[in-house]
Amino acid sequence: MDNSIIGVGAAIGISFFILNKRKRPWMNPKVVWLSCIGLLAMGLYGFLFIKPELRQDRTMFFGFCVPIVYWIFDRIFKRISENIHQRDFILFLRYSDEINHGFGAKNPHVKISDKFFSIGLLLIIVVTLVIGMSIINT
Repeated sequence: MDNSIIGVGAAIGISFFILNKRKRPWMNPKVVWLSCIGLLAMGLYGFLFIKPELRQDRTMFFGFCVPIVYWIFDRIFKRISENIHQRDFILFLRYSDEINHGFGAKNPHVKISDKFFSIGLLLIIVVTLVIGMSIINT
């Protein structure tokens, strides 16, 4: 079985889950920090102590390190948005709870910086995973 699929699934799945549920009351930053640090510890342990010839396993463990990179940038973007707009940024993604969706839906409360932060976080998740996988597989 190819274990790298588990790492890719963990990196994308956990990061997107945290992104979509970040404003829920049960998803407080302390829980997310502890979860991401736990995944990072597990990923670093496997990444550093696994045999170099087992590349698929190294890829799997790298996937556990991606959510903390996403979460750090999420906190940075939140701080920037609080300085600019005095509020957390609005997640501008289809079917998120923070915007109106549907045909012709208007979102006058969404600023251009909200769109930038939303797309930036999506790109950070994917780019971190792609760069890490390319470095590991060389």
